[in-house]
Amino acid sequence: MDFSEPIDIAGLEVKNRFVMPPMVRSLASEDGSVTDAVIQHYEDRSRGQVGLIIVEAAAIAWEHRIGMKNIGIHDDRLIPGLKRLADGIKAHGARAFIQINHSGSKTHFNTRYVGPSNIPVVKHKIPEPLSLEEIYDITQKFVDATRRAMEAGFDGVEIHGAHYYLLSEFLSGYTNRRNDEYGGTTKKKAKFSVEVIRAIRRELGDYPLIFRMNGVENVENGITIDEGIEIAKIIEHAGIDVLHISCVVDSTFNPGLPPVFDKESQPDFLKDYPYDSCIPIAGKIRPHVSVPVIGVGEVRDAILVKKVERDNMCDMLGIGRGLLADPYFIQKILEGHEEDIIPWKE
Repeated sequence: MDFSEPIDIAGLEVKNRFVMPPMVRSLASEDGSVTDAVIQHYEDRSRGQVGLIIVEAAAIAWEHRIGMKNIGIHDDRLIPGLKRLADGIKAHGARAFIQINHSGSKTHFNTRYVGPSNIPVVKHKIPEPLSLEEIYDITQKFVDATRRAMEAGFDGVEIHGAHYYLLSEFLSGYTNRRNDEYGGTTKKKAKFSVEVIRAIRRELGDYPLIFRMNGVENVENGITIDEGIEIAKIIEHAGIDVLHISCVVDSTFNPGLPPVFDKESQPDFLKDYPYDSCIPIAGKIRPHVSVPVIGVGEVRDAILVKKVERDNMCDMLGIGRGLLADPYFIQKILEGHEEDIIPWKE
């Protein structure tokens, strides 16, 4: 695997296989509008030769956003600002996608928390189980958000199905205790995500779609690697173009939830990579699907980039905190100036 080579995503050529994954920076205005600071943040990484930039979780429903100064994609009035953002990213050669998200029970200020069941993932915030009518309504909100992304000029969208936001809560046995058509078996837990993908396809055709999912969840009744593989195959069959494999291994995305394993007792296949990296999980899933797979997690220097290439773990590689520390991380890799990369400091 050579991450400097181009790759085709649903007929869309991406100049290299390096990805800036979505990372919430809280730079938007308080009504969700794109600001100059948002545009500058992403333009800097595009100038730094990232092949694919996925803009952070944009709210499909403003009352169910992650937090203050979240980018919004819930209203047509936001399209002009989103267009400025997409144009700014693409002006420097990167492909521009935007992640669309419903926060479910993981929001920091809402008065009504919702999810598949009344199982909290944030302390003292008990979600109300969604009705079937509400599920159908939210499905349409995902479709409407995708249309706005298309009208704004984004090359595609990423549907957020990871990190215990709404679709992720439905996919996980930890949070999904339903006994109707949306709970129980893996197929039923994936039904909401499948319906979102198919609804987008019906309305917007072959517009490029990425789906981000947890491949493993380190909690009781969470997604195991075997179930992660099954979910990936179901999502691919629903009509997705790329799978972005995340995970819930450390406490970053599951604060306060009881873990099943720790660094010493983690599954053997995880042990060759940093403890909270999701890359070996992508490596396990990749042979079971035919669409490109994005791996991500703890890649902060050229040494790990080269290891992932040698191990042939994924088709595309996400660089998160590394790109926050150094917008030119990728350019320095491509030009052989790895020693000049500015390191991430905790």
